[in-house]
Amino acid sequence: MNRRWRHILLLWLLCIVQAALSAQQKKKVRYHHSDELVYDKSLIDAQRLLGNVHLEYEGTHFYCDSAYRYANDDFDAFSNILIQHGADYTVRGDKMRFNSDKRTATLTQNIVLRDRDMTLKTNYLVYDIDAERASYAGGGTIRSNANRNELVSERGAYHGPSENFYFRKNVVLKNPDYTVRCDTMQYNNASEVTYFFGPTTITGDNTSIYCENGYYNTRTDQSRFGKNARVTAGKTSLQGDSIYYDGGQGLGEVFRNVVIRDTASTYYITGEYGHHRRDDSTSFVTGRALMIQVFEEDSLFLHADTLKSMPGLSGENNLYAFRHVKWYKTDLQGKCDSLVYAESDSTLHMFSRPVLWSDGSQVTGDTLRLALSDRQLDSLLVRGHAMVVSEAHAGDTTRYNQVKGRNMTGYFANNELHTVDVTGNGQLIYYPMDDKGAPGRAIGLNRGECASLRIGIRENMVQRIRMEKDATSVFNPQSFITSDMQRLDGFIWRLPERPGNRDAVFIQD
Repeated sequence: MNRRWRHILLLWLLCIVQAALSAQQKKKVRYHHSDELVYDKSLIDAQRLLGNVHLEYEGTHFYCDSAYRYANDDFDAFSNILIQHGADYTVRGDKMRFNSDKRTATLTQNIVLRDRDMTLKTNYLVYDIDAERASYAGGGTIRSNANRNELVSERGAYHGPSENFYFRKNVVLKNPDYTVRCDTMQYNNASEVTYFFGPTTITGDNTSIYCENGYYNTRTDQSRFGKNARVTAGKTSLQGDSIYYDGGQGLGEVFRNVVIRDTASTYYITGEYGHHRRDDSTSFVTGRALMIQVFEEDSLFLHADTLKSMPGLSGENNLYAFRHVKWYKTDLQGKCDSLVYAESDSTLHMFSRPVLWSDGSQVTGDTLRLALSDRQLDSLLVRGHAMVVSEAHAGDTTRYNQVKGRNMTGYFANNELHTVDVTGNGQLIYYPMDDKGAPGRAIGLNRGECASLRIGIRENMVQRIRMEKDATSVFNPQSFITSDMQRLDGFIWRLPERPGNRDAVFIQD
């Protein structure tokens, strides 16, 4: 025999030996007991086991009322089936097929899997001996005695060693305190932590949650939700890219693309980070924080470094804005360093170098209070160093009408300032125009002082001025006007700070 044939023969013998070893190593189903053992090849090529049947496969024990055991070690079991693997869990059912090659048991009809305090009921289940994994289809229900959870899904799987459940399609988890609905869920029975995948809703007595991925710890009531996440607790709705919520502490944190909304209010807040406390209904937002107050035909956009919302004494919300406050509305704009919006009486209180622009007018003072009625501008109160400035176009030269006093009250009609009352140390500079006040050539400068005065405005133009109590007034023709006559003390034209659109509120001057 030449060398080549000896090599082929050696390989052939090696294959035979490996096959023999594999056949010897193949695990066998071990027979323990049955009341009767019947074999009749003319009826069926299998052993028939009757009464108190007990079989074993690699430490997994099978009990039933009757079984057919085949030559290849497959077997069919019937009635009162019990599968035990250690002391951790058991599986029961009415019919079962055991496949020795795949090392799986397929059960049908009235199946019950118990793991300590958990019970799974279904009508179709495949049990993988090696992986200790049971998977079901066609619907299943799981109940936990420890936390009173009940879960229903169309498909699912259970891994014994890790106590992990996996559920798919029409998943519903019910608890006396909440209900979870989702497409895909993973739940660990030991840690009681649930992971969600796909559109998910969690509803409770006072809380509603939506997300498309996240987790919820049913033991600690702590959760984190991502992708279109939204939490509604009471009247407050939190929305963002991701949300952390502690139901026990009543604390919520929102990250990126934040929207915090009070369902009873007409405004909402956006930003990059948000925080909410349930107990006192307090929320704050930072990072491009923006409050949007919705009106019928317009909206107000207000930005600050930090926006904080909390209930006032009347129960309605107050909004606090801190540092670099700037806001824009089509017909009204403002700027200050801190602001309070009281929803109870619809008033804006502006502090620290506040300024208000309305069409061609600029209003400044120590503090400003702007009141709204039926979502329309109603009145304006300025306290301390009150001043109104407006442009007076005199040919090619821009000059400024100015009214100054200790305090000032303005009144609006159709969102336009029509009357201004000044009290205490009233002063004015006014450029009368020819052509009945139409923009054109100024005929001079009128400068006066009094204890109080009233100004009438129409179409953003001064129409009349009435000076009261110790009034003095000097009119200077155009040719006699000097530069020192044209400014009242404290005059600053702050037009460069004025936001021209909603996006300009984020620009810091």
